[in-house]
Amino acid sequence: MAYTFFLRMLKNPRTTGSLVPSSVFLARELAALVKGSDHILELGAGTGAVTQALVQVVAQEKLEVVELQQNLAIALKKRYPNLKVLHSTAHEAVDNYQKIGTVAIVSSLPFRSLPLAIKQLTVQSLLSFLTAVPDAKLIQFTYGLGTPFSVPPGFKWQQVKWVFANFPPACIWVLTLTVSP
Repeated sequence: MAYTFFLRMLKNPRTTGSLVPSSVFLARELAALVKGSDHILELGAGTGAVTQALVQVVAQEKLEVVELQQNLAIALKKRYPNLKVLHSTAHEAVDNYQKIGTVAIVSSLPFRSLPLAIKQLTVQSLLSFLTAVPDAKLIQFTYGLGTPFSVPPGFKWQQVKWVFANFPPACIWVLTLTVSP
């Protein structure tokens, strides 16, 4: 998996946020934030570092995993045969995700390095989903000091925690809708 990760990064560095996969420490912190959710959608699953932590805290039937890189999606499906793994863009997956109840979207997408058009499509899909499903939340980590991306009024980012036992250190954020549509 590590070899595949590095090849992917060399082929398309703008779709990869770090030189190394997320640490087990970051993955556990992200997974802890989904407890109590009826459904979980993981975006940018990559090599499965966060997926591994998620399956430790939620039933696999509650979890759907999305990965753009076909070889990584195939590897995830082999590793987790009972898990729904989608080979898709994040914005298409979010646009087609139809769940009711509490939903946690866990994202490892590198918003700071995504091409602008892809970033805009993905952010719009996420904001539309959070508006349509008021009990939903987006759990996102970044390697920078600021919020993962700007949001309009009616949404609120909450800085949850810094994970220094990750390379590079990562900050976890949660985005929610603050006013009803």
